Amino acid sequence: MASEWPIQQVGGKGVDVRTVQHLLTDHGHAVDADGFFGPATQGAVSAFQSDKGLAADGVVGPQTWAALVVPLSPGSTGAAVVAAQTQLRSQAWYLAVDGDYGPQTEESVRDFQVARCLASDGVVGPVTWQTLVADFVRLPSPEAAANHLRDAAAAGDRRLAMRNATLAATDTLLRRSGGGGSAPTCSPHHQLGPDVFDCVSHYEGGATHFNVEGNPTDGYFVESIRFFVD
Repeated sequence: MASEWPIQQVGGKGVDVRTVQHLLTDHGHAVDADGFFGPATQGAVSAFQSDKGLAADGVVGPQTWAALVVPLSPGSTGAAVVAAQTQLRSQAWYLAVDGDYGPQTEESVRDFQVARCLASDGVVGPVTWQTLVADFVRLPSPEAAANHLRDAAAAGDRRLAMRNATLAATDTLLRRSGGGGSAPTCSPHHQLGPDVFDCVSHYEGGATHFNVEGNPTDGYFVESIRFFVD
């Protein structure tokens, strides 16, 4: 069961706002997909809501989300495909964001569905859309992302861990020891660029390195885990 749709309104930012913007464009209410929910996006949302007979309050709540998302399958093209591809890329499913629902996108969707215990049909229907958007939360700092995974793994809560980490990172940490260790400290990764951070948590006998990706606009998540033994 997917989490509740995240409310998006003026002042919001990040990948989910970009998804709203791409979907608005797909419905004929074009707006720049800059990831910031400003007056132009609010106006486009209100116009879309009026078209659909919804309360035109400019706020993207559950009813507006349900009206915005459209089913996607192999052969689909356009801004809604870009929205789905962007969500997948932002959760470390590596595929081209080109607006073309081809074999690479279908494979990523099927892999995502398997990871999230959904029917693996390669179709982005209402449940897959809601899971894509609502079940992944990007946190405001690298430290918050690493701490979230460490604490969720220590509690043995795989679903909670995957709210902010990839399947590979979650499974790796849960297989080792169920989390634990000191509070992670983070620094930019010198080889992988400015949007990648190495967050280190020490435990007796070694250290866990959390590979955290993100930026201040979109937030941060844990992409992978490495272990070092003293």
